[in-house]
Amino acid sequence: MFLWIGCKLPAEFEKEIRTFCLEKNEQIGLDTVAFSLPQHISLKISFDTDRAEGILEDLRQFAATQAPFFVQLLAAEQAGNILWLPVKENEHLRQLHNALDARLESRFGIPQHRFDKCFLFHSTLFMDGNLEKLTKMQSALSGYPLPDTLRIDTFLLGISETGKPGTYRVVREIKV
Repeated sequence: MFLWIGCKLPAEFEKEIRTFCLEKNEQIGLDTVAFSLPQHISLKISFDTDRAEGILEDLRQFAATQAPFFVQLLAAEQAGNILWLPVKENEHLRQLHNALDARLESRFGIPQHRFDKCFLFHSTLFMDGNLEKLTKMQSALSGYPLPDTLRIDTFLLGISETGKPGTYRVVREIKV
């Protein structure tokens, strides 16, 4: 079972950005598999485990101890076959990420993944193998007005049997 943890972007912003993306995508035709989950910021790379229930409960407890915080989104950028909104790193996000890595390793023996060593905070909009279409969408998003800051007050825990995009589902939502 693959597990994932992230923090949910505010519902109003999610509705606005997804409406814009879906309208633009009517002409471009990108895969919308990234929209199978709420719009979120990943806090670490997903990982495979055979102890999902215990880890999910531990992550729920961890998330419940957190306080709301603020993030700043940056202009859409393409990273390989992904189009995402980078999140400006701040001390709080980095501390959350590091605490999750340390907690999972010390309590459950989940080692830090190589992508976690230089983790880039982001909110994925599209994943598609057609780089030309991704570039068109990035261009369409270039003038999209992003809010100065977003208040984050909800953590999400997700699972997938295979770890493939589009197979994850949220199993717990923790409002702080």
